[in-house]
Amino acid sequence: MNKHIKLLFTLILVSTSFLSFSAIHNVDVSGNVFTPSVLNIEAGDTVQFTNTGGFHNVSADDGSFRCSDSCESSPGDGSGDPSSSAWVAEITFNSVGSFDYSCEIHAGSGMTGVINVVAPTTTVHQVVITGNTFTPIDLTIEAGDIVNFIKDSGFHNIRADDDSFECSEGCLGNGMNLTSEPTSSNWSVYLAFENVADVPYYCEQHGNPGGVGMSGIIRVNEADDIFINGFE
Repeated sequence: MNKHIKLLFTLILVSTSFLSFSAIHNVDVSGNVFTPSVLNIEAGDTVQFTNTGGFHNVSADDGSFRCSDSCESSPGDGSGDPSSSAWVAEITFNSVGSFDYSCEIHAGSGMTGVINVVAPTTTVHQVVITGNTFTPIDLTIEAGDIVNFIKDSGFHNIRADDDSFECSEGCLGNGMNLTSEPTSSNWSVYLAFENVADVPYYCEQHGNPGGVGMSGIIRVNEADDIFINGFE
């Protein structure tokens, strides 16, 4: 194979390690309409709501998020009250499901919408949390892959040693007011791992940072250079 073509393949493969694999979708909030009012996304994607005119907010029917100038960190804290400012609210959807929402002021006028969240099409790995164990404890993936953490028993959450994520029913800082602390509820969240690194994590109730107690690790490698190896 021509050495210049091999170099091109190498640059393409290396560059993909630094790409962002989670998408950002835009919803315009204007008049008494959300545009688009129906949005289909993948778990791990972010929706950016932008108020371009009117006195509005976005409020989930199930109470999982309520946003305007900011998103409520706990239900009813008031930070998501309707506002006429040019606000922008970002919500990351880490779980599969359909999320109906509305503007609380104009819901009666039909100002409603729905976010349909499906499982990612990117490579997905599973870590199942049963009892006081992560299975598998040690997981190796490639940059851009997604890990689906599934808690089916116990009182647990997951928190990275470097605080890059903290999740249970919801994930800290994703715009939702669902708890990220240990809980007995069964939950399932999808997290994208986009950077090459070792990412240790633990349950705050039953482990400690540094791998003591109930802990696990995600090892993120560069994507395989299958194209180059096949052209020698």
